[in-house]
Amino acid sequence: MDGKKLQRLRTEKGYSITKLSLLTGISKSYLSLLEREIQTNPGLEVLDRISGALEIPVELLISKESEDETAISATPTGKSKLKVEIELSEGQLSPQKLQHIKELIDAINNEV
Repeated sequence: MDGKKLQRLRTEKGYSITKLSLLTGISKSYLSLLEREIQTNPGLEVLDRISGALEIPVELLISKESEDETAISATPTGKSKLKVEIELSEGQLSPQKLQHIKELIDAINNEV
């Protein structure tokens, strides 16, 4: 996740870290770690909460600034294509997380 982008999107929305923390239920310290790129791999639930509070698509949070134009690209049929890579260790892969990933994919597919 691009912390500088998160910071830019938050400030464009007029939110302080405290306000975003209140809206998402995510601690101010963790949000700060994300923005300073000390923590760069937040979980899907965190991404979902932040994107919901900022009223933006999750894919906007996970693409780097330089990748914004290529992360979502048009195919010859005119449909958009998004490529997402999620890295989890064996211990992190639980049935609940798999279900959350499926729900996130379904939600993205249903918006198209």
